[in-house]
Amino acid sequence: MDNDKIRITLASKEQAIVGESFRVFGIPDECHRCKLYDICMGRLKPGRIYRIIDVRSINLPTPFKCLLTGGNMVPVAVVEDPLIIPLKLRYVVEGMIVTYDASACGCPGIKCPSGSTLPEGAKVKIIEIMETRDCNGSKIFIAKAIPMD
Repeated sequence: MDNDKIRITLASKEQAIVGESFRVFGIPDECHRCKLYDICMGRLKPGRIYRIIDVRSINLPTPFKCLLTGGNMVPVAVVEDPLIIPLKLRYVVEGMIVTYDASACGCPGIKCPSGSTLPEGAKVKIIEIMETRDCNGSKIFIAKAIPMD
């Protein structure tokens, strides 16, 4: 886990379970108006998946309340789970940092992250090469990668 960026954010008390994951689909308008935005949704990116690695305790007389759900919120430490992306490169080595190019997305049977999850031109670190495919004479690597942003 030494390469993972640990972020402290807030999660609902019910969701705050070590090992559980959650995806941020979007950030509702209510969140932008909340005084806790900067320590909650402001630390997360839409489209990404986060895994809870620690639940922090706070000793406050009144817990943090979510404006959207009304539920109690607790601090959690999270790491971003890798994205599975296609790469159209001559070679790929685990640990290397490459620029994401969506040119492999036109190949049949290949799923690509949305542009809001991983924009074209973003830097990613290759964590694991899962498989290699052929697409119209080009080599496509399917890899787990962590965005460098």
